Amino acid sequence: MLRRFKQFNQRLRRELAVFKPEIIGIINDRKEYQRQPQNLFTEQGYEVIPDFLDKQECDRLIKVADSYINNQSYVIAGDCYLLCRKDIHDVDLDVQQIMNAQEIDDQLAQLFNSHIIEDIFEARIGERVVLRNISIKIDNPDTNSKRGYHTDTVTKTVYKVFIYLTDVNECGNGPYTVIPGSHRHTYRRIINYFYGWIKQVLYGSKHSRNYKEDIQLLYSDRQGVPLLAKAGTMIISNQQIVHKGWHQQDKSTRYALVCYVIPAKDYRGQRFSFGRTALQKGVEVISS
Repeated sequence: MLRRFKQFNQRLRRELAVFKPEIIGIINDRKEYQRQPQNLFTEQGYEVIPDFLDKQECDRLIKVADSYINNQSYVIAGDCYLLCRKDIHDVDLDVQQIMNAQEIDDQLAQLFNSHIIEDIFEARIGERVVLRNISIKIDNPDTNSKRGYHTDTVTKTVYKVFIYLTDVNECGNGPYTVIPGSHRHTYRRIINYFYGWIKQVLYGSKHSRNYKEDIQLLYSDRQGVPLLAKAGTMIISNQQIVHKGWHQQDKSTRYALVCYVIPAKDYRGQRFSFGRTALQKGVEVISS
């Protein structure tokens, strides 16, 4: 009991320290979006770009992914590692992701170094960005643990690229689902933040997602747009848009490239290491 009280007190003090800065950050982020150039991407928070990859390349990347799939997180080579979401989160338990896949595949390395992805964002938002990572994500069928609507950060903009490697023709294929324009909402986001902040204080743990990023109030699937598209389609997204992977993925495994992008002004040369703490000690490194 005393240990639980100490943990609760530590969470409370930590969350009290960030409450005001995060609220101010939410407000300032929305003001920044209003200053961006007005176009489809900045207004909706996402854009669909067809035929970015051909079917042959999609099939090749699926084979690359399949060669590294495992039931636990491990180092593949260098900074490339397989992350099993069950090792770090209490949601998305059937998701696996090969992080820094550009280190084990020459074609992905060429894409990573080409500046093509950065150019796409910079043409729309009017500022420099940095591509930090290319990963291959494997979303296995899951109708129980899919994370609901959320944002990837409370504050500070991050962007992602999703490139479907398999056809996503129906909701059962697990489409990326968005609520258009929600990155510009302020009051609804603050209400959800406050609700999530209380949950973070009461229930937060090292294995739970950040409850402050969850969006559980004032939004529903009636507002959501599942982005159905064929293999090779690129989706660019502001990750402060309210989004999720469709919660009833019961038809097939969805393979996708996922690229992590941040504004250059926020980049400090930091190593990309999302989920790396989940790596098991003593696991043999597999050569690429």
